[in-house]
Amino acid sequence: MYFSHDFGRIVREKRERRKWTLEYLAELCEMSVKGIEKIELGDSNPKLSTIIRISNVLDIDIGILKMCVYFEGTNNIAG
Repeated sequence: MYFSHDFGRIVREKRERRKWTLEYLAELCEMSVKGIEKIELGDSNPKLSTIIRISNVLDIDIGILKMCVYFEGTNNIAG
């Protein structure tokens, strides 16, 4: 997996746990629904500022993000 896929999966899981709609998360993050949807599907490579904004809204631990980046680097070296 790559960071965008891992991050998207985490975003979706956190959103669904809270029973939030895509529309509600998009509103809280001041983003479009399509933008959030692309991130959740791993079809987007979000800017750092977007990652931080979403992470703050969903209380995503920075340690988890570091693990995603670490594993992406490991995959790139191995592949």
